[in-house]
Amino acid sequence: MITSTDNPLIKEVLKLQQKAGERRKTGLFVAEGRREVSLALQNRIKPSHLLLCPEIFCDDPGYPIDFHKHADTLTKVSASAYNKIAYRTDSEGVVLVGHQHMHTTETLTLPENALILVLEGIEKPGNLGAILRTADAAGVDAIVLANVKTDIHNPNVIRSSLGCLFTLQIATGSTGEVIRWIQAADAWPGGECPKVVAAALQTDRVFYNIDMRGPTALVFGTEDEGLSQAWREISGTPVRIPMMGTIDSLNVSVSVAILTYEAVRQRYGS
Repeated sequence: MITSTDNPLIKEVLKLQQKAGERRKTGLFVAEGRREVSLALQNRIKPSHLLLCPEIFCDDPGYPIDFHKHADTLTKVSASAYNKIAYRTDSEGVVLVGHQHMHTTETLTLPENALILVLEGIEKPGNLGAILRTADAAGVDAIVLANVKTDIHNPNVIRSSLGCLFTLQIATGSTGEVIRWIQAADAWPGGECPKVVAAALQTDRVFYNIDMRGPTALVFGTEDEGLSQAWREISGTPVRIPMMGTIDSLNVSVSVAILTYEAVRQRYGS
């Protein structure tokens, strides 16, 4: 059992928690908590280390963790060592150091009637995490991050997504690469490119008047800059969310939730 907060493994985990450059260099990330670790392991994340604090950890039947299956990566730590690396002190008692796994647009597996989200230039880890939770809840088939400006494996993304980072197909690429993929009919099951529904302020078309029952890509930009000109040019269906008060925009995670669940209502609602 590791008891020292100066142990090399504890220092390594801290560095991965705190430094995006270290995560990029090593291809590793850190996830903390029963739900997050369970979902990571259930979704093909390979552990480099599993750190368990027996003083704190309690099983959660809803989010099981098979420590025997990953015994070769398991290290027990004291409460003081655990709390050195934990964001939530004395909470849950398990930390995963895992190998990053991301898709490209070419490796996504999509159904014929795909619903995907495209996020351009997203910067805030909390917003990305909230969007991932919505996407998981709504059964979105994939998320594509164009010109992403945040570290996808930032611990704040993992925490705010409640581990949904691991339950979704997520791909990255430049805006140009993603647009070329969207417009390539042979990239889509059935040979039908998705309808591009772009959230925008510069339109009179309201989102609930748009048919999203077929293959659809919902596209969102940042709150301060919106979508780039490239996306506005290819979107045959720009839409807005009606704003009845004083402000003229919503948090991007809220906008994503509104449009995504309208698509879900049209596809599965009565």
